Amino acid sequence: MYEYRFKQLSEESVTILEDMGIYPIEEDFKGQELCFVVYFGDGLEDIIKDEWYQKVEVEETGWDTKWKEFIKPGNLTDSLKYVFDLDAVSDSGTIIINPAMAFGTGTHATTRCAARLLEDVVSGKNVADVGCGSGILAIAAAKRGAKDVYAFDIDPEALDNTLENIERNHVNVKAWTGDIDSLTEKVDVIVANIITSVLKVIHPPVLEMKPEYIVYSGILAEEYEEFMKEIDIKDYDIVRTVNEAEWCGVLLKCRSQQ
Repeated sequence: MYEYRFKQLSEESVTILEDMGIYPIEEDFKGQELCFVVYFGDGLEDIIKDEWYQKVEVEETGWDTKWKEFIKPGNLTDSLKYVFDLDAVSDSGTIIINPAMAFGTGTHATTRCAARLLEDVVSGKNVADVGCGSGILAIAAAKRGAKDVYAFDIDPEALDNTLENIERNHVNVKAWTGDIDSLTEKVDVIVANIITSVLKVIHPPVLEMKPEYIVYSGILAEEYEEFMKEIDIKDYDIVRTVNEAEWCGVLLKCRSQQ
């Protein structure tokens, strides 16, 4: 088994990996620059053509949890922090996350962008987290006063992690395995922290649901303008954008509900 560290992964590469059942870990390891970590056997460089700068052989046993020792707690928003200490106490300002292989530990800029846009619009609202990963954004919504919270992901392993984290944080979130078409509940806020190629796919069904607010994150800052031109927002206003590092998130509000 090898640990590959990439400086960047293209959307095409991420899609290839996910089709193989492999989910890259996006973390700031030991205070270094953001890198993308993949555990795989020999020969990944023949499949993924993006530049990698480190390939290290690791023990087969425990390789899937080895990376956990490198991540550190931090602030998700100004009022919410995330911790990985499973013995910690979950309160209104603390989210406990067991950092499994699911995306969304809080350490990545896209998660923080989404959370910052989300927390001011969820109080008393019904919220859906599309592609919930670890469930951190759904949990954040619940802790910030959302009425009913729904979370779903196409990856069954991600759902297992979501359910565990929901229980650890003592919040009321309904979670299941499924895609955007599996959401049948009426919601006021939809949040999706996913790569832009997937955001474009889910956007039409999101529009059909006519939520009051839409939060999208996972957009490369250099691609933001093009992305916004490609999606239909004629019935929505851009309320706010948040940038961190090379990433961008956007909050949209439905004009008919202003």
